[in-house]
Amino acid sequence: MAPDDIHFPPYQGHCVKLSVINGAKAHMATQMLVHPVPDGQKYMNLACYSFLIESPHRNQKVLFDLAFMKDLDARMPPSLKALFAGDEHVMGIDEFHHIPDTIKAHGIELSAINAVIWSHAHIDHVGDPSVFPPSTELVVGPGLKARCIPGHPTNPDSFVLDSAFQGRSVREVDFSTSATTINGFRAVDFFEDGSFWLLEASGHTEDHICALCRTTEESWVLLGGDACHTIAQLRPNRFRPLPNYVPASTLGRTPPPERCSCAHMSRLVQQAKGGSFYDLAPGMQEDLKRAEETIEKLKAFDGRDDVMVVIAHDASWLDVLDFFPQNINDWKAAGWAVQGRWLFLRELEGLAAASS
Repeated sequence: MAPDDIHFPPYQGHCVKLSVINGAKAHMATQMLVHPVPDGQKYMNLACYSFLIESPHRNQKVLFDLAFMKDLDARMPPSLKALFAGDEHVMGIDEFHHIPDTIKAHGIELSAINAVIWSHAHIDHVGDPSVFPPSTELVVGPGLKARCIPGHPTNPDSFVLDSAFQGRSVREVDFSTSATTINGFRAVDFFEDGSFWLLEASGHTEDHICALCRTTEESWVLLGGDACHTIAQLRPNRFRPLPNYVPASTLGRTPPPERCSCAHMSRLVQQAKGGSFYDLAPGMQEDLKRAEETIEKLKAFDGRDDVMVVIAHDASWLDVLDFFPQNINDWKAAGWAVQGRWLFLRELEGLAAASS
C-alpha cells in the first residue's frame, strides 16, 4: 500500500499529548539485530524509549513501554542473566534512567498513571509495573497472558517477573472485535475518541503491538516498538529513497562542507539496492514472515509527511527531539522528522570509512 492509500480514522476533535522519555542508552550485539552483519561493528548503540500519552479529553495518562527496571542485575529473571554477562555479553546498559522516578521528579505521581501498555514483554520494555499502584492497569498484546503468566519465580524459566502481574488488572487487547484497520493493521481506539490507536503488529513477538498517536488534527506519531531495531531496516525505502546528497551537518562533521555525497558509501548503497540498508535479523523474530509484513506496512507510514515514525531504540532521535517533560506534539512545525530522517547515516558512514 502506498502512503496516499492510508486512510486515517476521522478527526473527532481530540488529540493526545505525547512525551518521549529515554530510559537508557544501551548497546546490543549487532548480529542479534540486523542482517547482513556489517564488518567491524560488534555492537549497535541503542536508546530505550518510553512514551507518556496524556488524554485531556478523558483526563487519563498511560505509559507505552517502561524500558529497563531498576536494579536489573539483582532482579532480572535468571534466564536472562547470560545476556548481560562477561566480555562477550549480548546487551549492556551504558546509562540508565528509571522511568517511574523520572515522571515523579516532574510532578506526576504514579497513581496518576491509568495504564501501562507493553509493546511486548522483552526485558528492555517491561520495566517494573510492580512499583505502580493496583489502580494502574497493565495492557498487553494478544496471547501474552498465556505465554508469560505465571512469571518468575513461579515459573523458573520465565523471562518476566510474577510481580509485574500481581495485584492488578492485566488486559489483553482484543483486535478481533475491531472493525477498524489502518494500512492493514487491525486497530483499537484506546480512548474511544480517535486520538490514540493500538495496532496489531506481530512478528517480532506474537503479542507485539505498535501505537498511533494523533498529535494535531493533521499529524500523527507512530510508536514502532521493536518492529525494527535500527531505522536503517526501515529506510531508505521506495517512499523515502536515499538522496544523492545530505547536509554534511547531518553526518556530524565539524566544520562541515556545504554538502556531502552519499555516493562515497558505495558498498552500503549497493547493499541497500534501493531499499533499506539492513534486513531484520531472523533470530530476533518469532515469526520472520509476519515481522517483514509489519515493517513493509510501516514503510508506507514513513513515506508520509504527516507521520513521524519513532521506533523504541532509534538513538538518532536523541539529537533531535525535545524530551520529557516537554512534549513532541509540534514535531511537524519544528521540522524534527526532516532533521532526523538521515541521522543514522553517521553510523553507516563510519562503517564505510573503516572498511574502505
